[in-house]
Amino acid sequence: MKRLKIKFFDIDYMIKTDAEEDYVREIASYLEQKVKEISQQESSLAVPRSFLLAMLKITDDYFKVLKDFEDFKDGAEERSKRLVGILDNSLKEKEAAGFDEGVIREELGREELEDSYKYR
Repeated sequence: MKRLKIKFFDIDYMIKTDAEEDYVREIASYLEQKVKEISQQESSLAVPRSFLLAMLKITDDYFKVLKDFEDFKDGAEERSKRLVGILDNSLKEKEAAGFDEGVIREELGREELEDSYKYR
């Protein structure tokens, strides 16, 4: 675990983390921006260290959920594209063979009729 110095509302805080430094700074910057949006206060703001750590942890959890969602969405889009490709190829193969839905139904009906004559 390493120690990082992060700046939050112009005050330096030392934290211990296993995360990458850039990622921790991104989280702190995101958190500071959100606090500014709500409070409209841009001057320095002293935050108790435990409160800051809790906010960083909650923001980290939020970022992880966002990443999981994006990964899930990307996977679902990829699977959907593959399924559409499979369906398109199947339709093209049937069209190339000269079958359309009516022809297939007619063929099935003819087979049933031929089968019915076999058992007479």
